[in-house]
Amino acid sequence: MTDNNFNRRAFIQGGVALAASAAAWPGRAQGRAFPTKPLTLIVPFAPGGNVDITARTLGVPLTRHAGQSVIVDNRAGGGGAVGTGWAARAENDGHSLLVATPGQLGTLPEMIKVPYRADNFVPVAVLSRTPVVVVVRANDARFKTAGDFLQAIQAKSENVTIGHAGPGSPNHLALLQLEDAAKARVNAVPYKGSGPAVVDLLGGQIDAVIDQVTSSAPHLKSGGLRAVLVLGPQVGGMLAGVPNLAQQGIPSFDATTFVGVFAPRGIAPQTVASLQGWISKSVAEPEFSKPIRELGSEPLAESAAYLQRLVQEDAVLATRLVKQGRLKAD
Repeated sequence: MTDNNFNRRAFIQGGVALAASAAAWPGRAQGRAFPTKPLTLIVPFAPGGNVDITARTLGVPLTRHAGQSVIVDNRAGGGGAVGTGWAARAENDGHSLLVATPGQLGTLPEMIKVPYRADNFVPVAVLSRTPVVVVVRANDARFKTAGDFLQAIQAKSENVTIGHAGPGSPNHLALLQLEDAAKARVNAVPYKGSGPAVVDLLGGQIDAVIDQVTSSAPHLKSGGLRAVLVLGPQVGGMLAGVPNLAQQGIPSFDATTFVGVFAPRGIAPQTVASLQGWISKSVAEPEFSKPIRELGSEPLAESAAYLQRLVQEDAVLATRLVKQGRLKAD
């Protein structure tokens, strides 16, 4: 665990002060000096995943509202640490922003050495939330219901192999929480992203995948996969009727994944206010909300304070799991 790399109090206090300062600058939020060049959204993952798709979808309406083009810069590696470190070193004039999950600031610094601290960033806004689900092959007769699946993993034989998107990913944390809640143990199989895990599930190499619904959505729609359990509040859409843990009589937890925007520390409050206004308008646009909903996510224009809280919650969870020896880099 690397507590020295994660100054939670400074991050929270800095974010609150920033939000308060930004609110005090309403008349200057639309200053003509910003932006003076294209906005760059740094995504610390490879193209094609949930975070990348969300950033690219945001770029369409944001270009119009900000009056400048928007570039998505993918810098994958280290579970998100490489791109996040790159964003921490970017100019703090508002033209370079990090689009990531709270886990890049809350989870990773607790489990590996990273080239940044959480207080190198200030939160700007939440963009979306995505349900996390347990998916199985549609024709797998062993797991016809959520009860079947839970009974299998509660046998603690560790014969049920469950894939996830890699150590420290939201899907991995969800699996560890599922084991605790259900008093179960499984044979966890880490992958470099959800895509390879889903491929192996379809091929019969593993029994299930803990996944953000966006990655499994095409196969849920085509009938190749079936969702048996939602790890959070019950939701509608393509997951309508899929039960959650509470409906199975098991203490529930919320593994919902969020995507947010962060800025390098030192950004001017009036610049943050401008960005928050443009992002809020962009998230409400059909150009953003319609494709995001089609992926199984929900557009969510939440505040900087809400994003701070998510980072803090991830850090607390990661700290506990690291101390238990269950959250490791490998």
